[in-house]
Amino acid sequence: MNKTLPKVHQIGYEPERDRLTWDGWDIHCGQSMDVLLPDQLGGGTWRTVSFECNDGSWYIPNYPDISPVGLWAKEIDR
Repeated sequence: MNKTLPKVHQIGYEPERDRLTWDGWDIHCGQSMDVLLPDQLGGGTWRTVSFECNDGSWYIPNYPDISPVGLWAKEIDR
């Protein structure tokens, strides 16, 4: 049985609409995705996170120092 691999794309940002995007889709507040977060070894670890917007700034709860823009993300594999 072949398993289809999830799509992996970078998270973008459209300033004119103040919206995060992924593969042509809008990311909404509270939406969850798997993202490749930097780790201490200079690589990355896939983690499920959600995205929030506060005072015109997008952020990831529990990771306030990491911008979601430019991170690699994939659909949550369920």
